[in-house]
Amino acid sequence: MSSTFNIVICSNSDSSMKKTKEYLEEKKYHVTIVASEEHIHQMLKDGHVNLVIIELDYAPKDGITLTSDIRNQKEIEQPYIIIFSNKQDDYIQITAFNSGADDFIISPVKPILLEARIATLKKRLLSKSEDISEVDKHPNFFVDKEQYLIITKAGKISLPRKEFEMLTLMYENAHKIFTRLDFAKLIWNMPEVANSRTIDIHIRNIRRTLGNEIIKTTKGVGYTINKDLL
Repeated sequence: MSSTFNIVICSNSDSSMKKTKEYLEEKKYHVTIVASEEHIHQMLKDGHVNLVIIELDYAPKDGITLTSDIRNQKEIEQPYIIIFSNKQDDYIQITAFNSGADDFIISPVKPILLEARIATLKKRLLSKSEDISEVDKHPNFFVDKEQYLIITKAGKISLPRKEFEMLTLMYENAHKIFTRLDFAKLIWNMPEVANSRTIDIHIRNIRRTLGNEIIKTTKGVGYTINKDLL
């Protein structure tokens, strides 16, 4: 994987994100501000986009709709997605996570704090260390927490952050059945998420990517990973 970390910012105003772009470029990130949906989709198809930062009120499609569109493109390498807005309503943030966003930032965006987030993310995505011995121990299925990858016999698979964290939680506790409330508290740190369809949507997306058999449903209780695949 290239050491270059490519960031795409979807904003209606170049000027409002200019300082953010300049700050990130000083930190050696490659940053592109796009003002059209077609441009971002083309960049994703071309590959090598690590992070997409989307303004909630992005036009003509809002950030939530655009995020959902990106997540539905299974043929592309899925980027990490951050939505930003000055709106702080819990409902809006939950809807953003439902659409597939990995993070939600309240604007105005502070470049120094954003870069701190990105630096942590970069370590995960661009890590060169791959523990081959661990892969050998788990030839069928292995969760690589350093690179945020699922490693199977078929190859390496990337999941959006929340879905990766849900799967990792089940993988590391294969004996346990996790309820919606468990996921809401442990992954989102927002118990109210358990009352929405967020958990079910992410479980469905994991199954769509890794296969329906990867997660078992215990009716009326919750979800657990299929230990037979480990």
